[in-house]
Amino acid sequence: MYRIGSRIVKTALGSAVAIFIAQSVGVHFYASAGTLTILCIQTTKKRSLDTALRRFAACLLIILFCIFFFHIFGYTPFAIGLLLLFFIPSLVKLKIQEGVISSTVIMLHLYGLKKITVPIIVDEITVIVIGIGVALLCNLYMPSLDDQIKNYKVQIDSKFCFIFEKISIFLKEPANKCFLEEYDETVKLLQEAKRISKLEIDNHYFKSSNDEDYEYFLLRERQLEIIHRIIDTVCDIKVSNEQSHILSKFFNDLSFSINPIISGVICLHQLEEIYHMFREMPLPQTSDDFETRAAVLTIINEMESFLIMKSKFKGKYVK
Repeated sequence: MYRIGSRIVKTALGSAVAIFIAQSVGVHFYASAGTLTILCIQTTKKRSLDTALRRFAACLLIILFCIFFFHIFGYTPFAIGLLLLFFIPSLVKLKIQEGVISSTVIMLHLYGLKKITVPIIVDEITVIVIGIGVALLCNLYMPSLDDQIKNYKVQIDSKFCFIFEKISIFLKEPANKCFLEEYDETVKLLQEAKRISKLEIDNHYFKSSNDEDYEYFLLRERQLEIIHRIIDTVCDIKVSNEQSHILSKFFNDLSFSINPIISGVICLHQLEEIYHMFREMPLPQTSDDFETRAAVLTIINEMESFLIMKSKFKGKYVK
């Protein structure tokens, strides 16, 4: 089904308003104000402001280039070609190449008029200000993405719970093949969640609470890398033993406290107790038992890093 988004509405309404204002104040080429509005309406407030400033600078620069080149070489196609030959590299050098289209429109205005006077320059600047100004006003409204971000958090937390539950099962029953489709699904969810969270950050000109959401997803991404190493280690376990069963219960318990707002300090203490418990146990008697013990200790070390990340996140954002 065809859906009209807020950006489409703002583009249509904004261009019409810009043209109306420009036409009302009596400037020449008033339709170009609508073109500038269309070009400056972007997906986020920050991107819109950045685009507007770059296009405004490019438009002012083209006026200076036109004064020089048209005065020296006349109002000829040769002058336009020569002007663009120097103008476009200048935009690239100044990192404002987004303004090449809007500034070219201004250049063609001046070329068509065959003269450049102070009133004409003021007229062109008025068109630029109206077009860009209306775009910035339209982009003051941005639909909130908070609900989407919260939904991604819930989904990602659920995936982590499933992953830890399955790791718990694999530690007790190594015969089961250690394949976690939830891991691949979580990777995709995190990629999209970071994209949405970054958009929400860019819809604020100053630091906001949305920065915490983006940091949250970065935390989950780093933790997922640890989980990937844990999964590889679990896959190497051939037989279960007392240590793997104890660690299995730890993972099962951990799945109920996966929320990052809950401190990882308690879980770290539990992990430390398990580690000391293992040190008091008899040495392994078979090679398979030895490999399982080594894998379990490796997983404990990885989980320590996982939980330290969690506790640091809580300490940073929960007061």
